[in-house]
Amino acid sequence: MLMGACAVTTAQTLTASYKNDIEVNPIIPFNLCADPTAVEYNGRLYVYGTNDQQEYETTKDATRNTYGKITQLVCMSTADLVNWTFHGTINVKAAASWIWTSWAPSIVCREEADGKTHFYMYFTNSAAGIGVITATSPLGPWRDPIGHALIDGNTPGRGEQSNIIDPGVCIDDDGNGWLTFGGGDPNRNGSKLMPGNARIVKLGKDMISLDGPIKEIPAPFHFEANELNYINGKYVFSYSGGWSCNNDDWNRYSGKSGFNCPGNCSILSMTTDDPINGTWKYTGEILKNPGNFGYPWGNNHSHLQKFGDNYYMIYHTQQLERKMGLSGGYRGIAINRTTISTSTGRIVAPSMNNNGPTILPDARPKAADGVVFEAESMANSAGVTVRRLGTTLTAVADIQTGDWTMVRGFSFPEGAQSLKVRVRGKGVLELRLGSKTSKAVATIPFDSSGWTELTVDLDEPIEPGSVYTYLYFVFTEAGGLTQFDNYEFSTTTTPIHDIIAEPASEETIYDLTGRKIDDVSHRGIYIVNGKKKLVRP
Repeated sequence: MLMGACAVTTAQTLTASYKNDIEVNPIIPFNLCADPTAVEYNGRLYVYGTNDQQEYETTKDATRNTYGKITQLVCMSTADLVNWTFHGTINVKAAASWIWTSWAPSIVCREEADGKTHFYMYFTNSAAGIGVITATSPLGPWRDPIGHALIDGNTPGRGEQSNIIDPGVCIDDDGNGWLTFGGGDPNRNGSKLMPGNARIVKLGKDMISLDGPIKEIPAPFHFEANELNYINGKYVFSYSGGWSCNNDDWNRYSGKSGFNCPGNCSILSMTTDDPINGTWKYTGEILKNPGNFGYPWGNNHSHLQKFGDNYYMIYHTQQLERKMGLSGGYRGIAINRTTISTSTGRIVAPSMNNNGPTILPDARPKAADGVVFEAESMANSAGVTVRRLGTTLTAVADIQTGDWTMVRGFSFPEGAQSLKVRVRGKGVLELRLGSKTSKAVATIPFDSSGWTELTVDLDEPIEPGSVYTYLYFVFTEAGGLTQFDNYEFSTTTTPIHDIIAEPASEETIYDLTGRKIDDVSHRGIYIVNGKKKLVRP
């Protein structure tokens, strides 16, 4: 220990996470969200959902999610299916002031005549209509292009419908957009078997108008959670059945085609070659209710998405709220790989589980000089949240002593010798490899009211070609407004500034910026009598 140094108290117990480090699901362990939809863009999968977290933070009601306070959607993305970047919330109310709520989004994108990719996000407005917002980036900014609902109670041609909810959109190979919507208990002319609320309509070329008649989809046991895909020349309509599926009604259904009666509140599917003039064919149960897999029973909403060469089922469960000690029907989004039969075109129903998909090796995070990684991109975390701090800035926030984040499958093709972080607040951040309780390879004390970038040499260089299953950023101290924005590895050590050591009998100590230190209270790299040294107080 250096003369004049003093010991500091650091976290002896790390914050517990709501999921195990080997688990992908729920994909965001700190934000309650539901009703997923997704789109692939530039090699990333962007997932959007209903922001249940807003309802909980507004009402503080642990036992009842009414959805009535939700006017935001959430956005998250991934390149490797294991590490997810939380991009924060989309304030739909700010873009479309006329709405009451925003639930259950569905999104598509395509390149338009201006050469830009345009994103079209459809959403539910409090069971009374379907709205649409648009952007030229998956992250926005989002705007309301029409200033009112795309579909509401005054839209002609809907027929008898209980609720105008849960849009599902797709674009076919001819560039035509199609929108499904509707749900609820049987309408006045419906029955448990055929509730009569499912609808489909062709969208205008501008994707923000209707172009043609609204047609009913004769969906058995239809309840909600409409989604639409176009796969191998067929329109695939999926939806959640209700809670009243029964064999007596099912045996009277002429279109069952040998399929068994579906389970309550499972995701069911139908296909057609022509949504307007064709015949819809029931094609079975493609996702059982979460209660069948050991999760709490609850509503069911899924999205089938192709990413790369494979298909994935994105869905929600109430696993996260259970671990948080809530019981109000707050949800968390999850993902599992699924397959589609090449011979029959049928979707093979996947299991729901915490493990989720395996990492895509070619997309795993790779350290390189000049490559900056966002701190909010992670596979797991404990204690922290991610918040939008400005128009474009999102960072890890609400950090307390013992909190941590983790990235999976991090590779170092060229190795690393130093680490730079962008932080603010007061605390000590440690980098740990392999285990959250392993010895730190870098320790970074910080104390700044504004954003600051700090660089330290690693205690032990990371060898070229190294791949770490787990890479942890652990806050052994945190206080005040502690936030973490990004980090960067380098294959070079930090430069030593020209420092003239004062002639004295005791050691003179400087940090790597050339600032003289009276007492070393945090472990790290310092300039001691003109030489760079690792100091362990």
